[in-house]
Amino acid sequence: MRALRSRRGYTVVELMMAIGVFAIGVSGVIAMQKVTLASNQHAKNLAVATHIAQAWMDQLNADAAQWNFPGPRNPSAASDLDDTDWLDQVNNTSAWFRPDWVATRAFGPGFDALGNPVDGTDQTVFCAHLRLNWLSRDNQGSVGNGLIRAEVRVFWLREGVLGGISSEPLCSAADDPAQIGQRPDLYHFVYNASAVRQEAAQR
Repeated sequence: MRALRSRRGYTVVELMMAIGVFAIGVSGVIAMQKVTLASNQHAKNLAVATHIAQAWMDQLNADAAQWNFPGPRNPSAASDLDDTDWLDQVNNTSAWFRPDWVATRAFGPGFDALGNPVDGTDQTVFCAHLRLNWLSRDNQGSVGNGLIRAEVRVFWLREGVLGGISSEPLCSAADDPAQIGQRPDLYHFVYNASAVRQEAAQR
């Protein structure tokens, strides 16, 4: 009798195992890509938000140039803090607030995905809130002893979150800043703080 020759090839079981291993590998690669893309997007958002927070600090320091005694707008005033665009809010509240858009500076609370200021909420991806508190009141006239602690909070929606604390768009004036700060499950936050000094007297 002729000996049976061993046949070369793959069985159905071996083929299915190979397909299963390949599918698991592809699924792992896709999952890693999703995680990488999400991490890259989060890193980009952190960088943009940090830039926005610093830009707000620069704006507040520039705003202090209008806070002097006597000032060019109102030379007879004992203090021209009211001449400022945002710093004058220190006398109104010590809590977080949404600053107004100032057309002359083309700057305000809302920013697009690239960190550019936008007037309105249609293109808003990032929003900024301010908190101002006295460190030293400007109560010595032309000495210029005023010093304000300025804090900036930049926030944006977390990945996968479809809406904020209300049905309003991000950075809407209708949203309560205090409530936003209590919802880290909905928002990411970046903070910056510095002291803003009153300018020396101008004569």
